[in-house]
Amino acid sequence: MRLTEGRFIALVIGSVCLLVQSPAMAQEAEAPAELRSLLEGTWELVEWHVDGEVLRPPQAGGRWSNHDGVVVATFHRETADGFESFVGYGTYQMDAANWSYTYERVQTASGPSPAEAAVTVRSGGEPRRFTIVREGDAIVLEGTNDRREYAGGYFSYMPNGRLLRKYRKVAD
Repeated sequence: MRLTEGRFIALVIGSVCLLVQSPAMAQEAEAPAELRSLLEGTWELVEWHVDGEVLRPPQAGGRWSNHDGVVVATFHRETADGFESFVGYGTYQMDAANWSYTYERVQTASGPSPAEAAVTVRSGGEPRRFTIVREGDAIVLEGTNDRREYAGGYFSYMPNGRLLRKYRKVAD
């Protein structure tokens, strides 16, 4: 009889352990579906503001993508003054009040032209953390010197309060 009770207790404890979620999974589960539908998807670069000039494809291009806990960003621009390219991927987490992401790998290239660009690679990095704020129909991610607005099918990246890049949502 005792052996059966011991097995029963072990079964109950094992079942409870399987039901306990990790903190990341718990955060992910807390984000409302409506919020996820606004912040998750793929956006295509439509504007890049540089030195008072607005660059558009094909002079500048890129993607910003958030799907299933994975973040991917790629963008490039080429002007008479030079070339810049960025590729980064990592993970993100969100709940009803916060959103954060961390790049696992970033590769940048810059120089007078693509052929003369210097390439830099880094792995790891500190998480970028944001508070989620609703402003009318917009969802705003507020971070330290970093504001991101999601509204009307567009995503605007505004470091230090100035529009740098604007993207149009192309996929959910």
